[in-house]
Amino acid sequence: MLKTWQMGTSETVAKKFGKELRRVMFTNPTTLSEEEFYLFGQRDWSVVLPITKDNMVVTVSQYKQGCNKIILELPAGTADFKEENPETVAQRELLEETGYQAEKMIFLGPAQWMSSHNSWTRFFPFVALGCEKVTVAKLDSSEEIETVLTPYQRWLELCQSEIEEPSTIVATFRAMKYCQS
Repeated sequence: MLKTWQMGTSETVAKKFGKELRRVMFTNPTTLSEEEFYLFGQRDWSVVLPITKDNMVVTVSQYKQGCNKIILELPAGTADFKEENPETVAQRELLEETGYQAEKMIFLGPAQWMSSHNSWTRFFPFVALGCEKVTVAKLDSSEEIETVLTPYQRWLELCQSEIEEPSTIVATFRAMKYCQS
């Protein structure tokens, strides 16, 4: 029978720009030996699949430092969830990054782990239905984002072959039961 490992001491190795690397000791319940792991994380985030009334997916194209390229993905963003709940973050990020607002927002839970083996960070997937453009995007000073509208069926094809951002793919496929083909 599987047993949970016991978490022991934890030490921050590096911390900057909202990201953290920790050295954490765990006790293996079978061998009772203490083993060292390095875990990384950041604030949890929300990601939203926005669908317009005419069945277009509202996506964003932007440069991402981690993969060092411009990628197509869904609107997403982090927050301090003690002051802002995941749905509020999804609504805010959709509006700020694209200028679109939803008639209905649906949580596609449970929250997903960014990397269950080495991170405590989770993302909260949502689908936003009945989206309409209500304003211009209001980007942060460090953001350069282009809004891209894609027909829903084409978006599904892209997620099966070209889209590289995991939370985008999870949100898309979790939302299928709420979307028209």
